Amino acid sequence: MFWDLNVPYEPQAVANTELKKTIAILHEFGYGAVAYNVTYSGKEATSKPNPIKPLKLSEIGIKSAQTTTGRSSLHPFISANVAAWTDGFQQLSRLTVIADDTSANYQLTSANSNAASYDLIAVQPTNEKLFQSACSLFDVDIVSLDMSNRLPFFIKGPTVNGALQRGVFFEIAYGAAIRDATARRHLISNAAALVRATKGKNILITSEAQKAMEIRGPYDVINLATIFGMTREQAKNALDANCRAVVLHAATRRQTHRGILSMESAASLSAASTWKLGQGEETEAMQE
Repeated sequence: MFWDLNVPYEPQAVANTELKKTIAILHEFGYGAVAYNVTYSGKEATSKPNPIKPLKLSEIGIKSAQTTTGRSSLHPFISANVAAWTDGFQQLSRLTVIADDTSANYQLTSANSNAASYDLIAVQPTNEKLFQSACSLFDVDIVSLDMSNRLPFFIKGPTVNGALQRGVFFEIAYGAAIRDATARRHLISNAAALVRATKGKNILITSEAQKAMEIRGPYDVINLATIFGMTREQAKNALDANCRAVVLHAATRRQTHRGILSMESAASLSAASTWKLGQGEETEAMQE
């Protein structure tokens, strides 16, 4: 199943025909999940509530995998219920924070209720110091660089390795390159530098498509990624396996304490797992 984890979202776009066209084309091209993305600058990102509301997929002929609450059904995946990944079309929410102040506390933690309401959190650093912080300190899932423009710093291997060791992923968005020839040249150059630094690991390729016509099929994207220096296997992972991994990383970040401890209620255990409660508690749970 292919993923597009960056579909720009406007609060008024729930009824927007263009957004519905974009999602319909993604589904037609074989994508099975999307992340609607809102972008904020600075500290305002965590002070604003999550505006994203999933589309009614039945209106565009797509089977939905949403829960009755309207949130994406991510919680089961922390219990390794992998089979549920392919149950219909997933709609996730994503917050991208443009980090532009080295002294700012962006509060990108699960303790912030606004930040915790998103399925994915990305940060877009605007200078080298913030890029180093994003790779080594920020509690995020994705580091997103504006690859449609000349980067104000070099992508260095040691800095990138800090993010790889923490399970953080890097994003290459191709949408701007569809719209502008200059952006296309910058994208190829910047993406190639990122691939060299990461050796093709932990990379996501997304569309960031503002219009449906900017969407490209997954195998066209894979061909594009080979220009960046990725192998076809790495490029396919950037649309599939790495996307699964980053969403699981996000679920772990939100639902565990410091990435170590996760707690679930006894009622959530299956009958085959009630032995974990102990003999007396197991009997009581089975009676209930």
